[in-house]
Amino acid sequence: MRILQFLLWLILLTWIGRKLLGWLARSFAPGAANRQAPAGTASRQLERDPQCGTFVSPQVSFTAEHDGKVVHFCSAACRDAYLSVQPRAARSA
Repeated sequence: MRILQFLLWLILLTWIGRKLLGWLARSFAPGAANRQAPAGTASRQLERDPQCGTFVSPQVSFTAEHDGKVVHFCSAACRDAYLSVQPRAARSA
């Protein structure tokens, strides 16, 4: 019975130790401060480029209007390629 208790405590303490060491390693790793998102950015969504599938921030994307919706692109080349195969109703925003 004592051996079983010892093994359970050993497993528990090992698990806690690994969690603690992992947290410390992430906290004190070089560049750890840069990994945290700025305040207010957690709720921002990325938009998917319909041409190449890349996800891009709406703040830095190239845009075009298609069917009354603003479509976001990662580059002007993707936007131009997309617009070249779309109906004439599409235009740059």
